Amino acid sequence: MATLMTYDQSAGNREDLINLVVNITPVETPMLSGFMKTKATATLHQWVRDNLAAVGDSKVVEGSDATFGTLVARTTEANYTQINRKTFQVSDTQNVVEKAGVSGSEYNYQLAKALKELARDMEKDIVTGTSASGATGTARSARGVLSFMSTNVETGTGTGTEVLTETMYNDLLQTIYDSGGNPDTTYVNGFQKRKISSFTASQTRNIEASSKKLIASIDVYESDFGLQRVILDRHMDTDVCAAIEKQYWKLAMLRPVKHTPIAKIGSSQRGMVEAEWTIEALAEDSSGKATGLTTS
Repeated sequence: MATLMTYDQSAGNREDLINLVVNITPVETPMLSGFMKTKATATLHQWVRDNLAAVGDSKVVEGSDATFGTLVARTTEANYTQINRKTFQVSDTQNVVEKAGVSGSEYNYQLAKALKELARDMEKDIVTGTSASGATGTARSARGVLSFMSTNVETGTGTGTEVLTETMYNDLLQTIYDSGGNPDTTYVNGFQKRKISSFTASQTRNIEASSKKLIASIDVYESDFGLQRVILDRHMDTDVCAAIEKQYWKLAMLRPVKHTPIAKIGSSQRGMVEAEWTIEALAEDSSGKATGLTTS
């Protein structure tokens, strides 16, 4: 008598489907989450910049007349706002059928996903965006952090395949310091973070009291120019190390993130999430970047 096996009897056998949706797509947004927030009131967001005169010899002879030089005028800097949007559409049937790993409506699940996707898109543009004024049929684009940094750029030997060494990193910090900045936060991708973690001269390895484990990764680097918090950012260019003075970088919101249900058509529900924002770089020379780094 032949044995009846699962290969023969598939009809009626219940599926083995766990009640869980697995999604490991990273959602970290260090700059979007970490920058101070301010308000924009127009599509061209502007701020005024001023500097003290260079240090010089201001001694005078007793009893002498006062002389007057030419004062340096303040300057205006600006950045365009840009609009980021994510849309989604769910059928009424999909909204109500029983789903594995999704409690409640499919619409709410897709809304939560759209908000995370919007945040990631914004983070990428905050880091690497380039300025564009826009036009009919062309989107405006905000200038990102890396694009703003022009005063303090460390390239090493300029070969384009420079290894990020402790000396090169400290050269960058000194260049920023000499320009008047006091950098406190460094953003890098995974490869450059490993390079910083391999620095040996000034690192302090910490013992986590609860687990007694040695923490090998450097999250705070003690430099000659102050403590530097080192933050992983998946959206940072792989060949760049950016050191900033965080207080001078802000996220200016013209329209904060908002969910808008779209008018229903037929038997489906539609929605979108949208934000309009720009980067406010109050003093780009307070920060700097090392570029042309090797990525392997």
